Amino acid sequence: MKWVITNSNKKIIHLLFWLVVTLVFLYDRRYLIQKAGLDHFAACVVVRVLLIVSLIYLNLYYLIPKFFSQKKYYTYFLLLLASVLLYVTLQNLYDIYLFGYVIGDINSRDFFHAFPYNFITTAWYVLLTVALQVSLERLESRRAGSRAASAPEKSLNGQENHAGQSIFLKSGTKQIKTKLSTIIYIQGLKDYSVVVTDQEKIIIKGSLKTVEQQLSGIKKLIRVHKSYLVAEDRINVLKGGQIIIGEHAIPIGRMYKKDLEAFLFRTTLQKGSNV
Repeated sequence: MKWVITNSNKKIIHLLFWLVVTLVFLYDRRYLIQKAGLDHFAACVVVRVLLIVSLIYLNLYYLIPKFFSQKKYYTYFLLLLASVLLYVTLQNLYDIYLFGYVIGDINSRDFFHAFPYNFITTAWYVLLTVALQVSLERLESRRAGSRAASAPEKSLNGQENHAGQSIFLKSGTKQIKTKLSTIIYIQGLKDYSVVVTDQEKIIIKGSLKTVEQQLSGIKKLIRVHKSYLVAEDRINVLKGGQIIIGEHAIPIGRMYKKDLEAFLFRTTLQKGSNV
């Protein structure tokens, strides 16, 4: 039985990762028990782990989604650098207190004494955790793709009817029969997707990429943004970098603009040949 990457499994992997990091740190700083006492040793572990965990998840769940994923690279790296410098500064100040005054090492009272080492190790933790997160997401995406490929007769966690004109979308515990012709667009929300039809919005489990693979050959959709798929037969009006469909305005991503233009060109040629 293949192991499936879920949100719960991701949390367990992250927890195990930090457990290993903490154990390594405990072993590396065990000499503090004799030099500073058990209370300072415990305080040192708690302060270090809390600081690095705060920095890592600030990067993973705020800076990357809000800036890096939106291609605001300059802002992202500037804020990341500022965050790392703040972390290293706080760590150095604590080290000055612990090593310089509690233990009495005069050299440790110099702010820049361990600054380069702390900066490099912090950058290493940032890179390591980003690599871990990316690996988990890619593995999840591949598993989702293989599941979709192995079950082409299924669609969107539901079933396709024999006429091929409708599908059953699984939303929570409900199976909602949906006509393919009523689908306007689909919006991706990480682990879930929202299917927007003429009548309603249906939230289903599965990333946008998974939904795109499952609907391939069933409904003609074009990706116009990293978070949006639009029904090809609904695209009629483009205005200000958006596709306007009734009251809906779907943004057009820069990466997908050429594909959309190529689709519009093909559509124009087909209409011309039918005249």
